[in-house]
Amino acid sequence: MNVKSPTHTTLTRLIPPLTIWAIGKILETPSVKGSVMELDGLAYKRRHSAARSFRRGVKNARSNSSWLAAGAAAIVVGIGLMTKATRGK
Repeated sequence: MNVKSPTHTTLTRLIPPLTIWAIGKILETPSVKGSVMELDGLAYKRRHSAARSFRRGVKNARSNSSWLAAGAAAIVVGIGLMTKATRGK
């Protein structure tokens, strides 16, 4: 039989809340807070610049729709020519 003592059971129940409390205390220290805020700022900056770049691309595509259509047609023709060239005779 594998009977566990009440002390062992109590300790196994206390470990997860104590771990979460300790991690919370570590994350609240000023040095870690500063690092986390810096990383958040960089992530926000990247996301913001990516969104601006996408919006700029959409705006450019709208204002140059004829060029966009010509480019898409050229890509389709190029893919068609490549498939034709790879086919055996």
